[in-house]
Order: sequence, then structure tokens, then C-alpha cells
Amino acid sequence: MVQKIFNALMFDTRGIQRYIYSGNKLRTNIGASYIVDKVFFDVLINGVLKDMFPAEKFPSDNDAWTPANDELTPWEDMTSCCVAYIGGGNALLLFDSGGEDRRVEVVEKFTRKLLVERPGLKVGAALDEVELVDGKINQTNLYRKLKENQSNIFPAVNVPYSGLTLSCEVNGEAANFYGRLGAGDVKFYSQEVAVKSAAADDANDDLRTRFDEIFKLKNFPERMKDYRFPFEVDELGQKDGENYFAIVHVDGNNMGVKFRTCKNLVERRRLSSEIRRKTEGAFADLLAKIIRMKNSGGFDDALKLDKNFLPIRPLIIGGDDVTFLCPANMAILFTKTLIENLFADTPADAPEHLTQKISRHMDSCAGIAILSTKYPFFRGYKLAEQLCDSAKAAMRKLANDDLRGSSWLDFAILHGEQAPTLEQIRAKEYRGALGDLHFGPYRLCNDAAAYKRDRQHNLENLLSCTTQFPHVMANNKIKELRGVLQRGEDDARKFLRQLHYQEQALPTVPDWDNFTETLWHGGATPYVDAIELADFYVEEVARQWQTLM
Repeated sequence: MVQKIFNALMFDTRGIQRYIYSGNKLRTNIGASYIVDKVFFDVLINGVLKDMFPAEKFPSDNDAWTPANDELTPWEDMTSCCVAYIGGGNALLLFDSGGEDRRVEVVEKFTRKLLVERPGLKVGAALDEVELVDGKINQTNLYRKLKENQSNIFPAVNVPYSGLTLSCEVNGEAANFYGRLGAGDVKFYSQEVAVKSAAADDANDDLRTRFDEIFKLKNFPERMKDYRFPFEVDELGQKDGENYFAIVHVDGNNMGVKFRTCKNLVERRRLSSEIRRKTEGAFADLLAKIIRMKNSGGFDDALKLDKNFLPIRPLIIGGDDVTFLCPANMAILFTKTLIENLFADTPADAPEHLTQKISRHMDSCAGIAILSTKYPFFRGYKLAEQLCDSAKAAMRKLANDDLRGSSWLDFAILHGEQAPTLEQIRAKEYRGALGDLHFGPYRLCNDAAAYKRDRQHNLENLLSCTTQFPHVMANNKIKELRGVLQRGEDDARKFLRQLHYQEQALPTVPDWDNFTETLWHGGATPYVDAIELADFYVEEVARQWQTLM
């Protein structure tokens, strides 16, 4: 048994969502996400640790796509300090317990630089003495102290202002910077907004470079450097008169359980890197397919895209967590593809170099918030997050029944001002006389299920119903059906008799034959979801999408 005692320092980033989505400009959201992703490398390591400990070797950037680094044990080679782990919004530093204790100095210098260079970003810190036994560290006390500090310490990270100070139109803080955001007008903004906006260009360059390298590793003929991600919601590709877009949040399932299987720090670092490679590889597959679709003209009838713009805007791609924006009518298609890419088993000889079963295959859940471009961005993201939680609730019901896990998505379409939470929206607008008008969440990657009851919530059933509606029922009857579903059983039976007399019919979905008699079964109906999705799912695009490799 190899045992060594270290002085440990752990940082965590706080209020990440509030920091990223606090402004009403997509450009600042993009820059903020990049700042959060790079803060420990750019500010802590490059700005503090390399100056304080010049003899040490520190990582200068995320090295997840260098699999050889998964096995590094920097605590064995250091003389005074090392970075043991960065991931999940945390950074763990280990210091030689026999030397001068400089942890407080590191905290002071790091937080001071944050105030100047990354205003608005909050971090927490915890100090403890830890034992490293056979590569394993008990971090329980560190996490407990971080939690206590969260409750007791409230960092002030913005310059306060009096009532006579102009407030920033983007995030409401003191407008103490005068300049231009991107191509906008010269105005007064807050320093926080100015820093986020300046980081947006770096974020785009980093994304294109990162995925161009992944494309090369995967031997894709496409090159990301030839394409651009939008800076504005209006550049996503919506046609004139179409002002809806989607915020999509995808999250891996039971990641805490998976990380608890790690026996030591090396295994934790390895799993963290492999999950990042799995996620980025799956997203790269999606991007490559989008580029092929664009180049083949597959989007031409559904979108209005500038020559080198892609109809997708990644905001967060970190570990198992992905958030992106896209046109509303592409949201289901893109989300479905990404979840399927994550769920598929990555071959052992793939460029991702995944050595563990739990990283080769990843079940996940997603929330899709479809909303107007005028809707407050932060509220839209929170709704997408709530929808993802709704999908995870369905996943947890099957947690013990399916050893491979299950992947689900849920969606909501917002029209104008509505209740602020998903629960309130569903209670107010999606309750009929006979039960729930929303049938989701919907399951993906489940076509092989043996029993009908296990396939009833498959997403493919919903998409089949949506695409069949205009072929089997007149538009006026489809609209009438939406109203009938809010009323009682007599109205439903009367409507079905009318359909029969008019030689029209409900869509034929074998797994939904329980709903054909009264439109309802078990206190729920799937037809409202199918009707509402019709405006946001393009059958011809989906058909061509399926033909692409």
C-alpha cells in the first residue's frame, strides 16, 4: 500500500447557468460559456500556477483527445504542486505537505485575476489535508467544505453602482465600459458583458479548430474551417416570417453512479476524458451529417442559410453535457441523431480510444424548448432543463429493467407569454376533461422492445403519426381534433363517427391502436403532441436525412 499525504485545494465554479445566460445577447452567452470552459486553464494555470511554480509541468489546455495523458500521475513527479484533476466545474490541486503552504496565496491571486479579467464569474474554494492511498483520494471533506462555503460565503464579483450610474442594457449591471459588441453600435456596457463579448470570437475559433481536428481523426472529408457557427439567433436559418428556434439541453444519465465505480484518481481522470471524447465524437458525427445535408441541398426548401453558416449553434459541450440552438423545425431531427450517436456502441478501435464499457455506450436524456426569438433566453434555457428533468424522470422508472439504460426526450412549444415553469404550463394548458394532453416524454433507441406497452412512448410512433396526419385527414378536421381532445368522451366518439362518414381516418400507428376507439387510453392521448409537432418537423428533410451516411 503506497500512502502519501498532500495539502489539497479544490475550486468550483458557482452559478454557471446564471453566468452564461444572464444576458439577452447570444454573443455574450457564447463568450460566457467559453470562459467557464477555459477558466481553470487560462486564468488558474496559465495566469497563476505557472508564475508561482515555474519548475512544475502543468497542462495548458484540455487534453482529452490525447489518450496517453489519461494515465498520467502528476502527483508522483511534482516537487511542490500539481493539477490532479479538472472536470465537472471543479479543479483539484495537490501540494507537497512538507513544503511551504501556499494555498491561500493561490486562492488570493486566482480570485483577484478573476475580478479583473473575468468579472461576474463566481468561484468557491476549500482546503484540506488528504491521503493518497494507491492512487485513491477521499475527497468527502473537500466537497463538504465547498458546500459549507457555498452557504456562508457570497462573493461580490461586480462593481456596485449608485442610482445615478447607467445600467447595462444587456445584463443590468453597472455600464462602466464604452465600446462595441461585435458589429453593434458603440454604447456603454458592463465590463462583464464586454469580456463575454470579446471571448465569443475565441469561442468560435476554438470550436472550429477542435472539431476540425476531430474530423481529421475520424477521416471525414469535410472541414469545419470552411463553415461558421451563427452569432445571432436570426442567423440559424429560419425563413422569413418564421421566428421560432429551439434550445436543446442533452445530459448523460446516472453519471454520478458511473464515476463512483472509479477505484482511484487515475481511473476518474480516464473516465472523464473518455466521456468527453465520446460526447464530442457524437457531436462531430452530427455536425458532419449537417454539413453533408447542407452541401447536398437538403435544407434548401426548409431553411434560409447563408453560404457557410451551419443551422446549429453549440453553447455547451462539456463532458456528458450538451446545449445547442437550432431552427425549431430541425430540433427533433438533430436531437434524435445526437442521442442515437451517444447510445451507439463506439468500436474499440475508433479514434475516440474508449477503453471502458460505460464510456463506449452512453444513454442520455434531452429537453427541447421551442420558443419565439423574442422570448427571454434564460427562461428558455431553464425550460429546456426542466424538460430534460422530465425525460430523466421517465428514464428512472426503467432504471432497474434495462441494464443498458434508456434514452428519452421531452419537448414543449411556447406561444407568447406563458407560465414560467413546465409544471404550470402542463397543468394550465395540457389538461383535458379525460386526462393529460401531453403524452411525452418519448423514448429513443427502443425499436427492438418485444411488447407493445414498452414501445408505446417510442419517438418513432409520434413522428409517424405527425407525418401521416396531412395524408389521412383534412386540415380543418385536424384543427377540430385539437379542440375535441379537450372535451369529453361523447365528443370524441362523435368526432370519430364523422371521420368514418367522411372517409377520413386517424393515422395508423400499430403501437397506438388502444387510442383508436375513444382517442384516449390510461388517462392520456398522444394526438395533441402529434398535431403541435407538425409545424416543427419537416417530413421531406427527415427522409433525405435518413439516406445520408
